[in-house]
Amino acid sequence: MTRTTTPLPPFLFLLAFSFMAPLAAAADALQIYNGSDKYTYLGCYNETTTLPNTARVRALDGGANKVFEGTMTATMCLSFCSTGADKEYKYAGLEYSRECWCAQRISGLSAKYDDSACDLPCDGNKGQVCGGSMKLSVYILNSAGAAASASWMPVLAAVSVVAVCLLL
Repeated sequence: MTRTTTPLPPFLFLLAFSFMAPLAAAADALQIYNGSDKYTYLGCYNETTTLPNTARVRALDGGANKVFEGTMTATMCLSFCSTGADKEYKYAGLEYSRECWCAQRISGLSAKYDDSACDLPCDGNKGQVCGGSMKLSVYILNSAGAAASASWMPVLAAVSVVAVCLLL
């Protein structure tokens, strides 16, 4: 018994493809890492070494750096800037899929870009964003001081209410 197959009409093929393409793109989309207890994602910033008249100063200058070729993940860089370097750094930046930069400040010359400008995957986790070409995925150390001052908010609110009542 011979079986013949009928090819799929072109419009049905295109219709099926139009539904499948976004699903495949979503599966391949890079994710910004937000799982750290110590650091919070700040944004995508440009590297400043190629800007005119800057003496090639980096966006995250004066700190530590390490190349994690073939193994880089956001977690590795944040860990390095937190405890693996010579001290704990306020800023951690991931660049070119494998470079980790740590510093106590970010250059005022470095501008914040749309997150989509940081478009390179980490060498060690192809689903995570690790900066871009002359772009850094920048994280900032969660401030213990900010948490402590937040705990004073209820006390300040109560004092304000009492002060208003006394004025009335």
